[in-house]
Amino acid sequence: MTDGSKAHTHVAYAFSRQGKKHGRMLECGTGRIDRERNIVHVVLTRTPITGYTGYIVLSPMGAPPPVAQPPRPMPGGQDDDMTEDHSEV
Repeated sequence: MTDGSKAHTHVAYAFSRQGKKHGRMLECGTGRIDRERNIVHVVLTRTPITGYTGYIVLSPMGAPPPVAQPPRPMPGGQDDDMTEDHSEV
């Protein structure tokens, strides 16, 4: 069982795709890193309605939001429309 008394130290952002090559990072919750057990606790309060890829990134509270970069393709050849070159982002 998790200890709910520990404060969250990070802001969670979700990548929302807007077109095939571009997107933006939307604030979607908070989290903390438990280094003793090597796990991350995340609470999502919302997710993008359209273009949600499932990609979540944690950024320390007070830091600027991360730069929007599309997630890399899934390993093992699982292709979707995200396999194209994203160097223009």
